[in-house]
Amino acid sequence: MKNVRIWFKKEGLSKYISHLDLNKVMTHAFNRSKIPLWHTEGFNPHPFITFALPLALGFSGECETMDIRLLEESFNLSSIPELLNMSLPDGISVYKAAEPVMKPADISMANYEIYLSCDDQCSQELYDKFNEILGGEAVITQKKTKKGIKDIDLKPYLTNYSLTDTSDGVLFSITLPAGSRENINPILYINALKNKTGREYYYRAVRKRIMNSEGLDFE
Repeated sequence: MKNVRIWFKKEGLSKYISHLDLNKVMTHAFNRSKIPLWHTEGFNPHPFITFALPLALGFSGECETMDIRLLEESFNLSSIPELLNMSLPDGISVYKAAEPVMKPADISMANYEIYLSCDDQCSQELYDKFNEILGGEAVITQKKTKKGIKDIDLKPYLTNYSLTDTSDGVLFSITLPAGSRENINPILYINALKNKTGREYYYRAVRKRIMNSEGLDFE
């Protein structure tokens, strides 16, 4: 058997496909592609497909990955993108397949871009208010945990971010902890902004990169 990592994009309306349904979509695509995928053993065998870092519902992703195992070690990996894309819905596209270099446990952080706008606040006002909140001594919001909802200070995670005033809103780019050890959702910063202003905001979130602790792209 051969371990293979597959990279794909999840964009457009497909960003509303849940992680559970994404697994079903990929399973269907593999079944139609005739790629010699290894199946688990036991009473309920199923295709071996694992995702290193599931994407939050409503987020687009440009660097998503899934791991599979092939029964045939000599199978041509360069043919996998085309074979899968023939059966994938609009917005999900495979662009690379190769043998994995890193382990999923190596994932340490991710970079996001969030495009933010508001009906009753111009881009300059939005920029100034958000910049004021991010520059404060603390950025407090609520986060749902296994033990319930608790207050969390997001200020310590503002080590690598930028805020840009655009013609129709604000672009918020930030690198945050991600992976099995700690995972911070960038939308928590939008929630902190909403709590401070009492306004509703539109946003479009994209995960641009997934990295290890040294800042290298997950391979």
